Amino acid sequence: MLRLSYVDAAGQKSDRAVEPAGLLTAHGKWYLIAWCRTRQAGRGFRLDRITAADPTGEQARPHDLADLLLGSAAASAGQPTTLASLIPPP
Repeated sequence: MLRLSYVDAAGQKSDRAVEPAGLLTAHGKWYLIAWCRTRQAGRGFRLDRITAADPTGEQARPHDLADLLLGSAAASAGQPTTLASLIPPP
């Protein structure tokens, strides 16, 4: 698990406890895809907006990256064809 200090697009600062699941690149930006314990949802954090990241030593539980992508703001950063390969068929 990580503790992040993050600045969103509006310039709002927040501290988050997250369980990382993977990295995604879209339109020249990199995103950390994680379960955000603070928001209780999947979230995408742009790497260039993370101002600090500290490991807690706690093991993060496994998460399905496709599920987290569907619930994250980073989902809109990727084209549907980019995400389609990550989402299993019904």
